[in-house]
Amino acid sequence: MEIIFEHKNPTPPKISIVLLDWNCRESFHIFDYLSNQTVSRDQYEVIWIEYYNRRVQEIEVRLKECESQGKPPIVDQWIVMGIPDTVYYHKHLMYNLGIVASRGKIISLCDSDAIVTPTFVESIVSSFDKDPDIVLHLDEVRNVDKRFYPFNYPSLDEILKKGCINWKEGKTTGLLDKDDQLHTRNYGACMCAQREDLIHIGGADEHIDYLGHVCGPYEMTFRLVNSGKREIWHQEEFLYHVWHPGTDGKGNYCGPHDGQNMSTTALNGRLTCRVMPLVENPAITALRLNEDDIIYKPLLLQAIPEENISDWEIEKLSQHKQSSFMLENFFKQPVITLRLLITSLKMLIKQFHMKATTFSRQPKSLKDILRKVCKIYDFLRNMNKYNTYVIERCRCCLQEMTSKDVKEFAAYGTKDVVGILYKLTLSAPIKINLVFDKLEGRSFFGLNVMPIEAVKDYKGKIVVATLVGVDEIVQLLKSMGVDENRIILL
Repeated sequence: MEIIFEHKNPTPPKISIVLLDWNCRESFHIFDYLSNQTVSRDQYEVIWIEYYNRRVQEIEVRLKECESQGKPPIVDQWIVMGIPDTVYYHKHLMYNLGIVASRGKIISLCDSDAIVTPTFVESIVSSFDKDPDIVLHLDEVRNVDKRFYPFNYPSLDEILKKGCINWKEGKTTGLLDKDDQLHTRNYGACMCAQREDLIHIGGADEHIDYLGHVCGPYEMTFRLVNSGKREIWHQEEFLYHVWHPGTDGKGNYCGPHDGQNMSTTALNGRLTCRVMPLVENPAITALRLNEDDIIYKPLLLQAIPEENISDWEIEKLSQHKQSSFMLENFFKQPVITLRLLITSLKMLIKQFHMKATTFSRQPKSLKDILRKVCKIYDFLRNMNKYNTYVIERCRCCLQEMTSKDVKEFAAYGTKDVVGILYKLTLSAPIKINLVFDKLEGRSFFGLNVMPIEAVKDYKGKIVVATLVGVDEIVQLLKSMGVDENRIILL
């Protein structure tokens, strides 16, 4: 590892902005936007971390220009980790390096090819001045039109017009969404938290499941919330992103995810209320345990866990294949597994129909149609993975209740998920005795279907049988007098 450039003001900055590269960035426009902020330059530092050996000439040129013109440098720390190119990139390791290297009270882990407004830093600092016990996210406005490539410094008005896919009524569609915020909000765009809070939870988890494209800073968000912090999303400050090749990742290694690129390992940590990482970085451990006798540079060097890197080699990962939950269990429970496969297929057909119907209602060209046709396979594959994840979550939920000697429970949520739960209980010592539903219906797999109002008289456990819109359902159940300890989430 080598520190190519380092500039330190005598007074520590309020915020450290950590930007990552793994030999993938071709435009470095974010420096221009970060150099034009409403707060003075000494209030924030910019840390650029390169995973491999790349030394970007453009950064070198810009640093020399800043020096010759008497301007503050575009970066305060430029770190090249020097990881061999035979090893896959691990964003979480880079996050930890940023935490160790940072001097700010607040750390912002930010998309390194985004556009930020002049009030970006001011908005973050102001949010923590109002409430320090938060983890703050900024959503990202995305435009997929190729007219901005190569990057040509479009105005925000241009970005919000043709090609913008997630802007409505002055906000991102993710902020407006009430049902599936986990997937409609960009959890990887910009996450901000106090440095001491990040150290307290053990920093970013360096488990092998988080290698490559899947996951990001939201893994720490979930654990910060588990530790007592509040997750908030800024309602007025946004990042902006325009199309470039590989915008959504291409040919990347992906750890286990739910079919919509949300890490299942992170989601499981969210559900189990885990605070500490599965694999903690040694340098973060030293900071957390207040080992003050370790000086800065050796501590930074300790942040790269040499013993783990061999497990991240591309050749090894290409040989690693994830198994299917249903195929693994077919020979153990063939009848039930077959029923689950049929249920999954029905869900897949329904999902495809909804997607096709939505697309058919939109104006489209022949090029749009051909592009969508080419993506059918990816859509079906991802939805199949998501459905498999739902089944696995249902199975784990039943196992956990069974371990606590729960014999029966009620379910409230989508019929597909209730159906999965019901089929899994056919071979389990736990049964569904009631289904609550807003929709009218007399029976469901022979079960009693009750209106949601009847939940007031039910005294047993209630499983929220859905992965979307969970918070609203929980609040609804609580408003009807259901104790929180009786509400079970998938």
